[in-house]
Amino acid sequence: MKIQTPTEFLTFGDGICDIYSVKGNQRDAKLLTLCYGDRTVGMKRYYAARAATVQIDRLIQVPQQRSIEAIHRAVIDGAEYRIEQVQHVSDTNPPATLLTLRKVG
Repeated sequence: MKIQTPTEFLTFGDGICDIYSVKGNQRDAKLLTLCYGDRTVGMKRYYAARAATVQIDRLIQVPQQRSIEAIHRAVIDGAEYRIEQVQHVSDTNPPATLLTLRKVG
């Protein structure tokens, strides 16, 4: 894939996110610890999720990790989130994974 110029430069300086596997309905083993950057949940994404009866609490970007799946859980500052959607973006510098999160509990 050819990268277009200018390329959007992403940062991951907003904190640390832990990714866990899930066993039953509870988080299980820690898989990854990643730096993340907060993103704004846009109105289009927010209302599209509401129409599908899905709640979006947070949107973050992490360095691209194709091993992350929607069955995993994310923990940020002690709060646990279910990963509702995973999007791998390759046309940014560096490539990133966008995680759409819904708070558990």
